[in-house]
Amino acid sequence: MINVVYDIKVYRQALREIIQKDDVVVELGCHVGNSTRIIAQLAPEGKIIALDKGSQSKEKLDELIKESENSIEFIQSDVRLHETLEEVARKVNELGGCDVLSVDLGGGTILTPPLKYSSFGHQL
Repeated sequence: MINVVYDIKVYRQALREIIQKDDVVVELGCHVGNSTRIIAQLAPEGKIIALDKGSQSKEKLDELIKESENSIEFIQSDVRLHETLEEVARKVNELGGCDVLSVDLGGGTILTPPLKYSSFGHQL
């Protein structure tokens, strides 16, 4: 299933409806971790790989990692780079696959329309 939305509330509701407690979730464009926090609550037995290139992201995600019981890994990198996607693919393969791909590449200071894209399914 692929769900494309332009409203953060709808995007987060879609995550709530789809994510299971033991899912492996890759979140591209986590920014400061607001959606990551929701994902962590929904998948307490899962694994989260969160990526963002923003300078604000590292500090906020480090805080979330410390306070969360989940296995969250933060990668500070540009998701548009091939090398970044190769690193994510390697990590996903090590985990045996990805259950949910969550993409939020919009808003903020980017001058493109916000895009909230979630691809749900097994072994993406």
